[in-house]
Amino acid sequence: MKKIVVIGSLNMDLVTEVNHLVKPGETLSATSFSALPGGKGANQAAAAGKLGADVHMVGKIGADDYGDELLKSLKQASVATDGIQIEKNGSPSGMAFIQVSSTGENSIVLVNGANNNFRPHDLDAIRGVIEQGEIIILQLEVPFETVVMAIDLAKELGKKVILNPAPARYLPGELLKKIDLIIPNEIELETLTGLPAKTENNIYTAANRLLASGAGKVIVTAGDRGCYCVGEGTREHIPSEKVKALDTTAAGDSFIGAVAAGLSEGLTERKAIDLAVKAAAVTVTRKGAQPSLPHRGEVEDYFS
Repeated sequence: MKKIVVIGSLNMDLVTEVNHLVKPGETLSATSFSALPGGKGANQAAAAGKLGADVHMVGKIGADDYGDELLKSLKQASVATDGIQIEKNGSPSGMAFIQVSSTGENSIVLVNGANNNFRPHDLDAIRGVIEQGEIIILQLEVPFETVVMAIDLAKELGKKVILNPAPARYLPGELLKKIDLIIPNEIELETLTGLPAKTENNIYTAANRLLASGAGKVIVTAGDRGCYCVGEGTREHIPSEKVKALDTTAAGDSFIGAVAAGLSEGLTERKAIDLAVKAAAVTVTRKGAQPSLPHRGEVEDYFS
């Protein structure tokens, strides 16, 4: 089995359940509140770990109770935490303020905290962890210069690089050429390319723009519409599994972690995506980020 290294963010998700997402100027009473481990990087690591992959997490947390909870949650998901550094300058662990509506929609505001202090020079101390991995997963919730250096290091070491470009931002062509697999959602695809991504044809056109800019392969996640896979001369729509969604917060992270887990155990890319579609479907039937991520047996049982 190939080892996976996830480089990215760790956040404590502060989740309020509401009847509808709050509008500008509106004050709204929540129906519940919870504090749950999250962060795109940590979620993707936990998703892969729960599915049986050999995963190491790389990132930074604060010296606080939330940081302790984040470490504990990853260890419970069978994720190695030897690449996680503790910030000594007083910055708190990252936090995400999340609203989840009664229909499962969400909105998120990030307080980056210690994630913002994960700098390129920090990679030197955990180079050995990165060297162990064969599949490297990154997002954009830590400083961009750290992401760029991590990708450069991964390619120097001959690793497969998977990028989840979230939060969305412009990516230069010289960086895209180093990405083996990029996994945006529709909104992120629009930001990356400047093209609409509302319809299937829109998505294929925009994804081909990323390929033309140098990306190796593109998988666009599209919520309950499933995903769109685009490679050189190939394209395919894979529909979602039909379930009743309670909370979509970690759906994309579940999908990405599952794709990596499948690839790490030698599945074909298509079979890895099938696993990811099923894992994401189970995820949205549960509440929370990491607590909603399923173990392999739970995915198999759900669709048996």
